[in-house]
Amino acid sequence: MSTKIHTHSFDEIIDKNWPDGFKKTRQRIDIYRILFEAKEPLSAAEIFTQLNSAFDGARDMYAFSTVYRNLLAFEKAGIVTKSVLSTEDNNIYELKQANHRHYAVCLVCHTKFPINTCPLHEIAHEVKDTLPDFTITGHQLEIYGYCKNCRALTLK
Repeated sequence: MSTKIHTHSFDEIIDKNWPDGFKKTRQRIDIYRILFEAKEPLSAAEIFTQLNSAFDGARDMYAFSTVYRNLLAFEKAGIVTKSVLSTEDNNIYELKQANHRHYAVCLVCHTKFPINTCPLHEIAHEVKDTLPDFTITGHQLEIYGYCKNCRALTLK
């Protein structure tokens, strides 16, 4: 028996993942699309740049405040995860997923590489034992180093 894998259109994906009661505007859909297609978390400035570079003059450009306000609304609605990496000056955003992600960050080019596992889950019970009067609600892990390309440049 063969199983076919059905590709879903962006409209089907957004309908499936859009929270009930959350207004669906052109701006929000455009920002969602940028985040959906992103390979790594993006800052509001990066989203703003990508949105406005996609224009062919057919529509008005977005204001930065529009992008920022919609990201705040996305965060409140549970659509995005907002993080702050110590190598970044600004918050970064990515669509919320079933499993959270951690990143290894290149100290030169700031490329973010997703880590496919969460080592903190393995030590969670040990942390709980050392903090009996503390309720853990989340965590963040960052690993720093040099990507292949930047490592080659620093060796020259």
